[in-house]
Amino acid sequence: MQNSERTDFSLWRRIVGGPALAAFGAAMLAISWSYPSGSVVQMGPGYMPHLVSGTLIFFGLAILVSDLRTTESFDTEQPQWRALILISAAVIIFVALIEPAGLVPAMFCAVAISKLANKQSGPLSIVIYSAAVTLAGWLLFIVALGLPLSVFGR
Repeated sequence: MQNSERTDFSLWRRIVGGPALAAFGAAMLAISWSYPSGSVVQMGPGYMPHLVSGTLIFFGLAILVSDLRTTESFDTEQPQWRALILISAAVIIFVALIEPAGLVPAMFCAVAISKLANKQSGPLSIVIYSAAVTLAGWLLFIVALGLPLSVFGR
């Protein structure tokens, strides 16, 4: 790739990233606009969507301003397909397992699969890390917050 082409591509990436995030936030805000927000004390169904979409718009615009102020070119490296695929698979597996298997197996499997994205993780570290995160999740969601989630399936 020639230097001018690289600069054009770099500029294009800078101009697209922030506005894409802001546009996603704006679309989310448009969808949830009619939901009542309520207040901090009594949150309505639109409170969190409005808060998250406003945050996305803010960060999208902040990224755009930051990227346009930066003049240096950044290197484009190959996407890390292994990490992308395994993290996406972990989310899908969590969603697929949470209802039939319960929180603990779904969380353990999701964390273990996402830990495989790191090539340096060994089997023992994966099991220990997955067990620790699952225990923390159980303590937080079931014990501390008392959420009505199934721990080990129906």
